[in-house]
Amino acid sequence: MTEALPRKNRTRHTRAPSGRRTSITDNDIYGIFEPLSRHAQLTTKQLVAYDQRYAMKTRERLTQLFHIDGEWLSRLGQDMKFANYLTVDEMHRLGSDAAQLLIAKGIIPNAEWVFATRIGGHSNTPSRIVRLAHDHMASNIALDIEIGARADKTTQFVTHIDIIKAAPAATQMLKKPLRIPAPETFGAPKWIEPDALFGLGNRYYALEADMGTETIETIIRGKILAYREIVATCTIDDHLGIDNLTVLFVTTREPRMRSMMEELRTIARDGRTPRFAFACRPDLSNFLHAPAPVGNMFREPWERVGYDALNLTHST
Repeated sequence: MTEALPRKNRTRHTRAPSGRRTSITDNDIYGIFEPLSRHAQLTTKQLVAYDQRYAMKTRERLTQLFHIDGEWLSRLGQDMKFANYLTVDEMHRLGSDAAQLLIAKGIIPNAEWVFATRIGGHSNTPSRIVRLAHDHMASNIALDIEIGARADKTTQFVTHIDIIKAAPAATQMLKKPLRIPAPETFGAPKWIEPDALFGLGNRYYALEADMGTETIETIIRGKILAYREIVATCTIDDHLGIDNLTVLFVTTREPRMRSMMEELRTIARDGRTPRFAFACRPDLSNFLHAPAPVGNMFREPWERVGYDALNLTHST
């Protein structure tokens, strides 16, 4: 048996198993492991907000699950150090033992695409810090909406895993089923992959978290064109088995959001469309100081071009 490190010498990123048996509870499974199966990594703050136990209990369990025997949780800090890491909220990732437990209990499928479709981890930006900030932003928004829907109790939140499980068999065979092929359109990419995909009742939403690193006139415009085409040509019906899709763009600066909306206005028929909605979250621009998700993005209105604001609480 590995000798446990004395507590005073134990660091945040060095496992120190005590050798004592620790039982995994349902709260661990559904409050920590399950959301981590859908997100590449989540901070302590995000998991505390999602888990329905007392905050102190969740924090204690995150520490215990990292240090117990086995591979239940890992921490980003094990392979990436920030200059001020002692003041940075820890980022947690699902361990292999936790993943196998979720599969054994039938909570997630035993399929390669499960981990290829997690929210976060898909950005191609050269800067690892920018990628991390983008992933954190996407996860924070998706969690915020999910937490709000859960509190509402009248709206069912549908995860991207549930959507893919109900998709055509050919889609489920793909390694990256959320990479949706787009019909050939001038200025549009050949495929579009949302930062997150979810449903509220029988309405479906694609999330685009924008950190301001992509040009509006080319990249953002291309995304808008691709989303329009996959809906208009019923590609989403054939690929995912869903018959509607609203795209949610979230930026960190209002002038940029206005520019996106103006770009959409030049594309949309008669300069108006209900298929896209926009929100601005300046507080998510720095993931080191971002607030915890509390459900406000589910409850607050989203702006649209030429239409009244979108209210997610009215999804059915």
